[in-house]
Amino acid sequence: MNILSLGEKIKKLRKEQNMTLKELAGDRITAAQISHIERDKSHTSYELLEYLADRLGVSVDYLLETKEMQSKKITDNLILKSQIHVKCFELEKAEQQINEIIQICKDYKLMENYGKCNNLLADIKLKKKDYSEAVYYFEKALYYFIKNDHREDIYECYINIANIYMIEQYYKGALTHYMFAQEVLNESNIEDADIYKELYSKMSECYMKLEQSDKALEYIERINRIDNDDSIQEEVSILVLKAKNLLNLGKYAESKECFNKALEIIEKEENKNRLAKVYLTISNIYSDMGDMDKYLEYSEKVYDITKREENQYMMESLFNMIESYVYNSDYELAQKYCKIALVSSIKNKDRYYEYKSLKFYSDMYKNKNDIEVAIDYLNKCIEIAKNLEDKKILADLFIELGKLYSNISKEKELECYQNGVKIYGQLNII
Repeated sequence: MNILSLGEKIKKLRKEQNMTLKELAGDRITAAQISHIERDKSHTSYELLEYLADRLGVSVDYLLETKEMQSKKITDNLILKSQIHVKCFELEKAEQQINEIIQICKDYKLMENYGKCNNLLADIKLKKKDYSEAVYYFEKALYYFIKNDHREDIYECYINIANIYMIEQYYKGALTHYMFAQEVLNESNIEDADIYKELYSKMSECYMKLEQSDKALEYIERINRIDNDDSIQEEVSILVLKAKNLLNLGKYAESKECFNKALEIIEKEENKNRLAKVYLTISNIYSDMGDMDKYLEYSEKVYDITKREENQYMMESLFNMIESYVYNSDYELAQKYCKIALVSSIKNKDRYYEYKSLKFYSDMYKNKNDIEVAIDYLNKCIEIAKNLEDKKILADLFIELGKLYSNISKEKELECYQNGVKIYGQLNII
């Protein structure tokens, strides 16, 4: 990772090839002149550089590369390496390397890469859930991204800061940064519908948390308008038809371009997770508003999108749907989807989702006043919860089980309450 002057490069190459000063000089110049060049004591002509480059087996461009140019290439590569460390969750390695890169950036005034390093440090702090430090580094990176007019990076910084504020329940700050992000999108003429949907869902959630339901609905309506305008299938059909016609006319390059565009649209559409995330946010907003029909409608949309993947979005949508059916006392549908959730959680060995599925069974039987079956399911939940990291879940289950025993066994009721209270005490809740 050495950054070398012209003279240092020539000396290093000469040494690596076991050449003496005299051997490198040949019959063109003297050994003394080579010594002066290696110590950066004298300037060389382009013709002489061509001669030296040929003798050393390198290009003239390599010899002419300044320290600043070298440092830019080196830091570009090290930043990519650090990004891989971050993606692989090797956070300590990444942080150590980034601090080394930052020093090079400072030494050679590489402000663009300095901004990228701060953004990576912010990402590391975010993964470590050190939110105040993450915001600090995102704002620091933002300064350099704005200075260099890197619109995409500016947008991501605003979004990341806003997301942190959402976690910390600072909804006004979050909304302000989402608005900044929206301005960047508008000014950049970005037409990616999915990006706007995700942003509008977040802004809608903020307005809901700030008890501004009208504004929340306004942004949901914007998402619906985007959905209505999103005639993906029609666009693909037109492109394929055009490509076929061009192919028949022997215009192979133009035909290939149309086929590629159609393929890009299809592949982009295949990434369902972002849309599922948007719809889940909207469904939760409607739940907060007490509109259970809309809550169910958007949860069903998520389920339709993700049911083949069996991922977290599918499971969350299933639980929302079950909750809606239980709320409407439609226990037949609730049980149907509870069974799907339970089978999927067991298949994927996800104990948390298995607990949630069984808990819904217990709730259903409790609502139907079949207390003994409700207790049976709740005991199954407790056995699973004993091995979950969140001990508050276990405490809550003991308290709920105590309530179910209230009209059956006072001894069991007291035992359950004592177990729950003991765990609350350990968690400093009481």
